[in-house]
Amino acid sequence: MSKSQVTGGIICLVLAIFLAIVSFSLPPEKLMFMVGANNNIPLAPIILVVIGVLLVATAGWGKKKEI
Repeated sequence: MSKSQVTGGIICLVLAIFLAIVSFSLPPEKLMFMVGANNNIPLAPIILVVIGVLLVATAGWGKKKEI
């Protein structure tokens, strides 16, 4: 299992939770995540969750089990 992938995945998930909490507690004018000309606040936590889950899920791939 790749410890760096697991660590990176957990960090991404923690950041996603933090951004979700901040986005619900602050008004939309205080938090900006611009995509084009639109302020898409929920997009950042969704992207971080997807990356975090992929990193954690693929941490064990490609490694042979030692006996």
